[in-house]
Amino acid sequence: MKQFLDFLPLVVFFAFYKLYDIYAATTALIVATAVVLFYSWVRYRKVEKMALITFVLVAVFGGLTIFFHNDEFIKWKVTVIYALFAGALLFSQWGDEKAADPAHAG
Repeated sequence: MKQFLDFLPLVVFFAFYKLYDIYAATTALIVATAVVLFYSWVRYRKVEKMALITFVLVAVFGGLTIFFHNDEFIKWKVTVIYALFAGALLFSQWGDEKAADPAHAG
């Protein structure tokens, strides 16, 4: 069920993009991401950090796309998300030496 919820906003985005245009698809993406986040909170009483970061970036870059009527902003969202997650992975590898040492595991 969780994997379905993770992909639902993407499916909604592509459906709206195919039927309408990038701006309708962006609006649908923002709404679908918010609905999935709300459902996750109601159902599991917690929101994953990745889902929250994704929602914030979707809302910010999607809002900029709609406000300025420029589809470049929504395209930047993916790059920013991957850069943030890559930075977090690098930081977790270099920042916590005990986590990388098997002798200190468990």
